Amino acid sequence: MQQRLMRFFACQAALSTALAAGIAWGQAGGDIASRQDLRSLENPGSETLDKESSLIDEVLNPEIIFRVDPSRSKIVRTRLPVERLAITNSDIVEVNEFSPTEFEIIGQKSGQTTLTLWFKQADGSLTVLRYLVKVEANDTDLLREEAEYGKLQIRINELFPNSQVQLIPVADKLIIRGQARDAEEAAQILGVVGGQSTNQQGGLQVQSVNLGPVARLPGAPDLQTSSVINLLRVPGEQQVMLKVRVAELTRTAKRNMSVDFDIVKDNFALSSILSGGIGNISAILDGGDVALLIQAFSSNGMGKILAEPNLVTISGKPATFLAGGEFAVPTTVGVNGVGAVSTTFRGFGTQLAFTPTVLDKDKIRLQVAPSFSSLNQANAVDGIPGLNTRAVVTTVDLREGQWLAIAGLIQEEQTGSKSRIPYIGDIPLLGAAFSNQATSRSETELIVLVSPELVHPMEYEQVPPLLPGMEVTDPTNKEFFFHQQIEGLPWEHHRSTVFPQIAHQVFHANHDGAHGYVEGHPVEIQQSEDFYITGPHGFSR
Repeated sequence: MQQRLMRFFACQAALSTALAAGIAWGQAGGDIASRQDLRSLENPGSETLDKESSLIDEVLNPEIIFRVDPSRSKIVRTRLPVERLAITNSDIVEVNEFSPTEFEIIGQKSGQTTLTLWFKQADGSLTVLRYLVKVEANDTDLLREEAEYGKLQIRINELFPNSQVQLIPVADKLIIRGQARDAEEAAQILGVVGGQSTNQQGGLQVQSVNLGPVARLPGAPDLQTSSVINLLRVPGEQQVMLKVRVAELTRTAKRNMSVDFDIVKDNFALSSILSGGIGNISAILDGGDVALLIQAFSSNGMGKILAEPNLVTISGKPATFLAGGEFAVPTTVGVNGVGAVSTTFRGFGTQLAFTPTVLDKDKIRLQVAPSFSSLNQANAVDGIPGLNTRAVVTTVDLREGQWLAIAGLIQEEQTGSKSRIPYIGDIPLLGAAFSNQATSRSETELIVLVSPELVHPMEYEQVPPLLPGMEVTDPTNKEFFFHQQIEGLPWEHHRSTVFPQIAHQVFHANHDGAHGYVEGHPVEIQQSEDFYITGPHGFSR
C-alpha cells in the first residue's frame, strides 16, 4: 500500500513538472503539450515508473497543520536541533531563528504555505517534518474586530453628524461606505480612520489606498487592517466650469533725432553719419560743398489682448484646453561625429489646465494654471520666432460665481541712448549737429480673473437655436462679383462648391415648368436637396 502511495505521489510530481515544462516551452514560443501528451503523463508506462523508482526514494507532503493568526506569532521549541528550514511563501509567514532549538513563526497575511524542518538525529542522520501553515483569523478575533469597528463607527458619526458612515471589515481590508456632507469632510473622515489625511474626490469614488494602522479608540487593541477601500459618496453637482478672463494692454512710444552732414572742399572732406534709423521728416540743404540731412521720427504703438476660455470637468479630475498653434523648432544632434536634424513642435496660444475640488455645497478649490503666449518675431533666432508668454500657477478657494484676480501686472519700461562726437557733441545747440539721440517707453497692464461655476447638462429644449457661425452663409455669384460681398444672406444657403453641378441637375429636375424661383428668391439649393434627399432636411435653425 505504501509503495502504491509513493508511486501515486511520484506520478503527481512528474505531472506537475511536465506541465510546468510545457507552459515554459509555450511561453518561449513553442506549442503547449496536446491532450494526448497529457494523458501519457497521467498514465506513465512501466519503464517510466521503474526509472522513477530508481531515482526518487520518497516524495514528502505536509503532514500536519500549523495555525497562526495574522500579525501574531508563535514560539516553537524543538527536542532536536534544526539543521535547516525552508518556507515556501515568505509573504504569508516569516520565520525568525533564535537558536537551533528555538524559532518564531509570524503570520504576515491571510493565506496558506508550507514549512519544512530538517532535524539532526544523534547518529547524524536528518529527519524531515513538513507543516501546512494556515494564517487566518479565528472567529473570536473576527467578532472582536466587528465590535471595535462598531464603536469606531459610532464615534465617527458623532464627530460628523452631517455625514452617514458605515465601516465594514472584510478580511484584512476595511470598507468605508455612506454619504459625506462634502469632499472636505470626506477627507477628514478618511484621515480619522486611516490616521492621516487623504485627498478625496467628489462623487462616488471606489479607491483603495494604503493608510497604515487604523485609528484606535482609547483602550482598543490593534485592528488587523492593512488597507481602506473608500466608497464614500458626496452628493450635489460635481461638474465645474471654470471661467477665465485675461486682459492685457500694451502701449509703446519711440522718438529719434539725428543730424548728418557732409562738407567737401577741394581735397578736404568732413562728414557726420550718426543716425541709425530712417526718419519720417527730412530736409536737405545743398550748397555745392555742404550737404546737411536732418532726421527725426516719432512712433506710437498699442496692443490689446482679451481672452475668455471656459472649461468644464468633474470635481477632482484635471482638464486641459488649448487654442492656438505650433511652430517647428529644428534641433541638431551629433551621433558619432555625424549631425542629424530632428524637428520638435512648440505650442503657442491660449492654454488652460485646472483641477477643481468641490469642498462644500458651493465652495470650490481650484488648482489652475492658465498660460497665454504669442509669437514675437523681434526675438527670432535663425528664423525661429520667440514667444511672449503670460503664465500663472496657483491654488485658490472660491464660492460659486465669485471672481478673483489671481495675477496682475503693471510694468513700465523706459530706455534712452545718445551717440555723439566727443567734445564737439557736448557743445550746447551746436552739439545737436554732431549727435544722435533716441528714447523709448513701454507700458503694460495685465490682469487674470477666474470664476468657478457648478453646471449640469442641458436638456434638448435648452440648447440655443443659433450657435456661432450658423447664420454665416456663402455669397451667391451675384452677391460676390457685383456687390463685392464676402458673406451671403442668412436665409440663402448657397454652396459655391457644387453650384456648377446643381444648375444642370436642377434644370432637369424642374423641367415641368418651375423656373427656379419662389417669391423672387433663387431656390437652387433647396430644389437640389429635394431631388436627392428624402425626409426632413436643411440647415439647423
